[in-house]
Amino acid sequence: MEDQPNIILILTDHFRRDSLGPSTPNLMSLAERGVQFANAYCASPLCQPSRASIITGKFPSQHGICGNQADPIHPDLRSSTFMSHLQRAGYYTALIGKHHYLDRFGIGMDVTNDDEQIKGYGFDSVIQVVDDDENTHNDDAYTHHLRKKGLLEKFREVFDELAWECKPHPFAEEDTPDGFSGDRAVGLIETYDRAQPLYLNLSFIGPHPPYWHPGKLQHDPEAMPEPLGDPTDAAVQRGSVKYQALSLSTRENRAHYMDKCALIDRWIGKLMEALEKRRMLESTLIVFASDHGDNLGDFGIWDKRFFYEQSVGVPLIAAGPGVQGGDRRGGRRISKALVSLLDLYPTFLELAGAAMRDEHTFWGRSLVQLFRAEAGTQHPAVFAELATSVMIRTGNWKLVFDPEQGGITHLYNLARDPRELENLAGLPGYEAVTSRLIEQVLAQRIRLSQYTHGKEEKRLQRLRIS
Repeated sequence: MEDQPNIILILTDHFRRDSLGPSTPNLMSLAERGVQFANAYCASPLCQPSRASIITGKFPSQHGICGNQADPIHPDLRSSTFMSHLQRAGYYTALIGKHHYLDRFGIGMDVTNDDEQIKGYGFDSVIQVVDDDENTHNDDAYTHHLRKKGLLEKFREVFDELAWECKPHPFAEEDTPDGFSGDRAVGLIETYDRAQPLYLNLSFIGPHPPYWHPGKLQHDPEAMPEPLGDPTDAAVQRGSVKYQALSLSTRENRAHYMDKCALIDRWIGKLMEALEKRRMLESTLIVFASDHGDNLGDFGIWDKRFFYEQSVGVPLIAAGPGVQGGDRRGGRRISKALVSLLDLYPTFLELAGAAMRDEHTFWGRSLVQLFRAEAGTQHPAVFAELATSVMIRTGNWKLVFDPEQGGITHLYNLARDPRELENLAGLPGYEAVTSRLIEQVLAQRIRLSQYTHGKEEKRLQRLRIS
């Protein structure tokens, strides 16, 4: 199709919604050209399940990746990722950075040996970068880069002394993992000469812990907000606190985290400059998101495996062809529509003119009408899953249900209590709203898990309405 736009999906790891702002001027510039979604959610607040959901358009309970260190998705699903559909629609598809479609927690592995397998997910070219800590005992494209420059031994030596504290990164920005990924993406744009439209997934590993970065700390710890909630709350202490080993104060850790966000933002700025120089910016849809957020000490949690807004809520910005920006007097356009990262699958396929097969198995809805600021079909509720827990978010309410923890564990009125400081679960006076939300959760689970032949479906429908 002649009007197929280039598509760039910039994905991050652990990037909170509220990290967008003065520290991320290039992302704010991107938002001013398009739309920023204030109520976007991941399908699961954990890396591998969330990323599998993005590329398949399905919830973890559908695609089977329900935690990290899981087996990869079934081969049938790999041929039905949105990247595979884009390939068939004529796109050249590239991955630069983290993917987490395979979980490599071994020792002495070289993940570049998996390049051909990762291409099977729908990529023509692959440059893999794994998380810090994994690259201390495994190899990837980044460690090969350091080895060629004679820097690998120093990198691993310094990391061994890091102990998850916020010590300075030993190298310049372009030799950090995210700088390496950003630089490779800029290089791809500078040299791209194919007649095909381009799909690029630039996936940074930051601001995932450890919160280290080159140079001196640029953000003032005293300017960082105090953590929310009661850190001794038994209800949250049952969860993972993997990063409690971070020995600095919450405010100082948050300052280092924001420095990592700012580093990523600078490379996004360089990517946009490269697109503009190649006269590709106006023909390229750029979408920025994160696989999940980070609690950063809120409620005593240094992890993401919860359904608080800080972890299950994600930033989502889109700009480019077909995206209506804010008016010049009022600044950027902020949409309050409830959206999910599952919506990216049908959105990219619609923009590429690619047919989506088996639509009844997909829950996401195309964002194209919202991009155009048109009145379109919006979600009345969004959902997320992790282990045995399910979250539902409606316009004003959020409920979390987990049968393994006694049923309804959290209920919040987000209109009145946006910081989620008053858990209403089980309190008298909220029985009716709780019942309505549970009915919606049950209906959604049935739709996701039960299918029948069309003939029987019609018979059932007639019986139901007669």
